[in-house]
Amino acid sequence: MYIDHNEVIFQPFDVEYVVERGLERAMEEAFAFHQNCRLPFLMDVSQLAGFLSLTKKETFRFVFACDSMYRTFSLPKRTGGTRQIDAPMPELSWAQYRITREILNKLPISQYATAYHKGARLTQNASPHTGRRYLLKIDLSDFFHNIRMTDVHSRVFTPYYPKQIGYFLSLICCKDGTLAQGAPSSPAISNIVMRCFDEPFGQWCKKRGLSYTRYCDDITISGDVPLYRAYEKASLWLNNMGFTVNEKKTRFITDASRQTVTGLTVNEKVSVPSDYKRKLRQELYYVEKFGIRSAADHMRLPDALKYCQSLMGRINYVLSVEPANESFLRAKDALSGQFAFCV
Repeated sequence: MYIDHNEVIFQPFDVEYVVERGLERAMEEAFAFHQNCRLPFLMDVSQLAGFLSLTKKETFRFVFACDSMYRTFSLPKRTGGTRQIDAPMPELSWAQYRITREILNKLPISQYATAYHKGARLTQNASPHTGRRYLLKIDLSDFFHNIRMTDVHSRVFTPYYPKQIGYFLSLICCKDGTLAQGAPSSPAISNIVMRCFDEPFGQWCKKRGLSYTRYCDDITISGDVPLYRAYEKASLWLNNMGFTVNEKKTRFITDASRQTVTGLTVNEKVSVPSDYKRKLRQELYYVEKFGIRSAADHMRLPDALKYCQSLMGRINYVLSVEPANESFLRAKDALSGQFAFCV
C-alpha cells in the first residue's frame, strides 16, 4: 500500500487485509497511519511478506530461521581481548538494511545520541564538553548484546505495528534474543531503545548545569562541579535497564589533564590531539621533501597510491574538526599534486 495525491493505492499483498477490514475501513486506517508516522503500512503477514519481497509461506520460514543466518567470528580489540561479531548472511542483511532504511531511520531518537544517524559527527559528541572543569567517561560492557529482543519489540516496533508484525521484525533484527553486533540494523535500534535513558538523563543533567552526550556505548558527562553523583545516577538507571558499566574504562578527568571525548581534545576547544597532528606533519614533511614514492618506501608500504589516499584521509579528518587549520589546508593542496606520481 502507498498513498499518491491523497489516494490509497493497494497492492496484491494488501488483498487479505482489505478483505478482512473492508475497503472503506482499510482506506481510513491507511490514511490515519500515513498521517501519523509515514512508515510502511504493515498490518499483517502478507503485507510484511510483500515488504520483504517474499511469499507469505517464505516469510514464516525466513523469520524463524534468522538465528541460524549469521557467520560468527572474533576481532581483537585495540585495548586487548576480543569482540564477537555476528555478520548476517546476504539475504538477512538485505532485509535488515531495508528495515533500517524504510522504518528505523524514520523513528525518533534523542538529541543526546550523537552516533549512527544522518548528519552525526564526532564534533557533535565533543563540543558540548569544551571548557568544563570535570569530565566523566562511562563505557558500557557488551552494549549490543545487552539490548534484548523484548526491548526491541516493545520500544521499537509495537508502538507502530501489531504485536505479531513487531515480533517478526524483532526476530529479523536480533540473534538469540539480543541485538547482534554486526547486523546493519543494530546501531539504529540501539539509539531508539536508548532514547528512554537519553532523554530523562539528559534533562536531569541539564537541570544541574551538566552536559551529557552518548556515542554508541560511550557516555560522556561534564560540568564545573564534581560528577560522582551523576555517575551514581547514570549507573543506577543503566543497571535497571540491564546494562553493565565497565568500571575499568570509566574515567574521571579534571581540566588539569588532557580531556578527550571520542578521540578529540576538549579542554579549551574541540581539536585533534596534538600528537596525532605532529605525527601526520612529520609524514607530510617527508612526502614534500622526497616525494610520495620515497615516503611510501620509507614507511615500508608497497602501494604509493594507497599511502597517498591514507594521508589525504587523515588530513580531511583533521580539517573536519579544525576547518580553519591553515597548515593542513596547505598540506591538502600540496598532497593533491602528488596523486599524479602514484599511478
